[in-house]
Amino acid sequence: MILIRPLLTIHIYILNQYKQYLTLYFTIKQINSFMYKSVTLLKYLVANASLGFVYFGYSVGYLNPALQTVDVVFGITDNVDYFNGLLSAIMTIGAAIGVLTMPNMLQYFSRRQSLIILDFFGILGYGVQLIGEWKFLVIGRFVAGVVLGLNSALVPVYVNEFSPPELQGVLGSIMTMSGSFGLFLSFTIGLWYKQSPTIDDQYWRVGFSFPLLVCAFRSYNLISNFKLDSPNYYISINDEQNAIESIKVIYQEEYVQDILKQTKQNQKQNTSSTESYKDLFYGRLFRNLVRISVLACIGQLLGINAVIFYSTQIFNQITNNDVQKSNILNLFIPLLGILGAYLMGFILNKITRKNFFLLGAVSCVLIEFPLGYMTSLEEQPAILVVIFIFLFILLFSTTIGPAFWVVMPEMVSPKGVCLATSVNWLGTAVVGQFFPMLVSSFSISVCFYIFSFAGILGIFYIQYDFKTDPKNIDTQQNTELVILNQ
Repeated sequence: MILIRPLLTIHIYILNQYKQYLTLYFTIKQINSFMYKSVTLLKYLVANASLGFVYFGYSVGYLNPALQTVDVVFGITDNVDYFNGLLSAIMTIGAAIGVLTMPNMLQYFSRRQSLIILDFFGILGYGVQLIGEWKFLVIGRFVAGVVLGLNSALVPVYVNEFSPPELQGVLGSIMTMSGSFGLFLSFTIGLWYKQSPTIDDQYWRVGFSFPLLVCAFRSYNLISNFKLDSPNYYISINDEQNAIESIKVIYQEEYVQDILKQTKQNQKQNTSSTESYKDLFYGRLFRNLVRISVLACIGQLLGINAVIFYSTQIFNQITNNDVQKSNILNLFIPLLGILGAYLMGFILNKITRKNFFLLGAVSCVLIEFPLGYMTSLEEQPAILVVIFIFLFILLFSTTIGPAFWVVMPEMVSPKGVCLATSVNWLGTAVVGQFFPMLVSSFSISVCFYIFSFAGILGIFYIQYDFKTDPKNIDTQQNTELVILNQ
């Protein structure tokens, strides 16, 4: 428990550094920050919930540096590429299923209760893997995947319902950074895997145990420190008294009734606009669902998760199987993800959504096609290959990657978000399953050419069918910075 305690502090530190850096570029305006009782408490509440995104990022990356050890310890000797692909795919299949179950889960449990339940199953999923048998490894990764998918859908709901409108952008950035932070932790722990593991190697248990601490610590805080649910939830079950108590956590006494009235109005609108999954397959709802789902497939077929899942193997080919060097190179992947998400904030609202996605697809193709050529050479230009891989990660993380999650709720309803997210996870599963098999059967060069071709198809689709409305520049950024100083 002591090891995990610094996580919340690190979250807030990263956010504050992000805030201070932005102040160099924005003119800060004075706002009525006296409305809020404790922004610091709110930041810690959001940071605690965002441990679910630390779990998310860690789960995506922890197997990458451990694959060679897992193959030895779990006795994977035949059809290695198939079984490694299965381990990657089974988690993302679980995530796709988990996302779809979120609306049903919220019918029976509150947001806070749901997070605690997720932590229980998150501990179960990784605990089962520690048994050390192949079948339990597969079962555990599937369970962990379901939890991963539910976290990816539920944490934003919880954070959004607690966040005042002026703070939603910056508080939401904690989630984005938490995911990259979790990925960074998984690669950092991966630095100590042996280059030539033996069947008696036990260090893998350290890497597989960390999510247990994340889940336990979040639940501890939810049970001990953050005992109230969101005002929206209490209004939805007609519990006005607890809704008021929840609002008082954030707002000064004189604003409670106004916020309560606004929350009731918002909840009434949400209730009146609900639809079933069946409704999504008709008319405009269906067209938008198809568009955002195709966009999800384009993002996956560009190969970003192939790089994230198998970067160690990719870098091994470049470093002549020097696992230590490969693991060090891995550390740059989440850092570039954080930088990309930061840069996206400057670009996304300056051009139309359509042009933004076109920019991303074109940029990725222009990087991956040369990668295909360079990795086909008998003597690969190692430094150039690494630079181009890093450029690909940065460009994807600046454009299509995070922008997909921003645009998705603009185009489809909450249930549509669940379906589109599920499609995204299924696309991840396909890439995770078949990428190592393609590399083994052909070469990594062929894979990069395939990703480039998929990107070209994506460019044509975005140009001729993808439709979104132009968005204006967000004017809330300046006010968010002042509030965070409180």
